Amino acid sequence: MSNMNDLAAALAARNAKTLAWVAEDPSNRWAMTLVEDLAHWADMGVTTAAELEHYLLATEAYESCRAAHGYKPDWSGLMAMTNAELEQEIEWDARVIREEIEREEREEQRERDEQRAHEQAFNAAMTPSGAWSIGDLVSL
Repeated sequence: MSNMNDLAAALAARNAKTLAWVAEDPSNRWAMTLVEDLAHWADMGVTTAAELEHYLLATEAYESCRAAHGYKPDWSGLMAMTNAELEQEIEWDARVIREEIEREEREEQRERDEQRAHEQAFNAAMTPSGAWSIGDLVSL
């Protein structure tokens, strides 16, 4: 029963932290809390605070892999990983996502620069130059 009490306390602590975060800026923050029904977690094989931590890390790794690489990883493979391995996977996926965002930003900047150069060239071509005189032509 001690494990279930620890699980209940872990769930309550996580939910309290989430609600406190939302309360800091309620007009701009929204979040969901974890189910605190211990039977729900037991049905999922989570009966201790340590198992909850592992399950939540595996869930985060699942979602980060999907976001970074576009596929859903094998759940049983994630559950077989250690917490340290899951954290490493999440960090790697975050790095992949950051690099993709940076690449997209560079590409967008390049496109803006090209558009600006095109507009400048067009405007220069369409701007009438001063009239040429016969003397100007003869000196060429």
